[in-house]
Amino acid sequence: MKTLTRVIGHGTCAALALSAATTCFSNILIDPGFELQTPPGSGGWNLFNGAAFSSAYARSGTWSMLDAAFNSVPGSYEQFNAAPGMKFELTGYGMTPAPLVGSPAFGILQITYFDSANNNLGTVETSPGNALASGQVNGGTTPGVWTFLDTGVGTAPANTAFIQAFTLDVDFSGNHQGVYFDDLNLIQVPEPGSLALLGLGFMLFLRPRRK
Repeated sequence: MKTLTRVIGHGTCAALALSAATTCFSNILIDPGFELQTPPGSGGWNLFNGAAFSSAYARSGTWSMLDAAFNSVPGSYEQFNAAPGMKFELTGYGMTPAPLVGSPAFGILQITYFDSANNNLGTVETSPGNALASGQVNGGTTPGVWTFLDTGVGTAPANTAFIQAFTLDVDFSGNHQGVYFDDLNLIQVPEPGSLALLGLGFMLFLRPRRK
């Protein structure tokens, strides 16, 4: 029975991978739940403009990331080597304990691409707009409820040398409680050819063997 259960589990994963590439692949973030507080020099989160690890609220575990500042854009990011054509998706959860009432006032996840000279290859706002932003935690979000955020799958543009995966809070409302982020997931999405090979390998695994 244990062997049968294990085979079913692998089959589910392979089937999901063929239909939705984001489901079965490893999270490459060093500290996705902010529990380890790994220093930037060891690949952990870089904090700026007042962002901080917080134990005030957490979706799971004890810690989350709090992006909060007045008249600023606080945030955090982890950095990973990349190359043109590579595909990435960033997901996670955001929450604000009090309504965000200003304009603009929102929290997002974002993937930004850079070249080897540290040039940003297109923000969300500017042409060509290569950076990917998730949906928002904003004035329409229910306070105290963790909201799922997803950047969608993006392809690294020409000249990409590395990416940065961000939590960001844009809040000029005077609300100092900010936006909390937790349980992030950054994956590299495989090419269709890789998925086809995975499916073929899985089918060969399931094929009955001759005695």
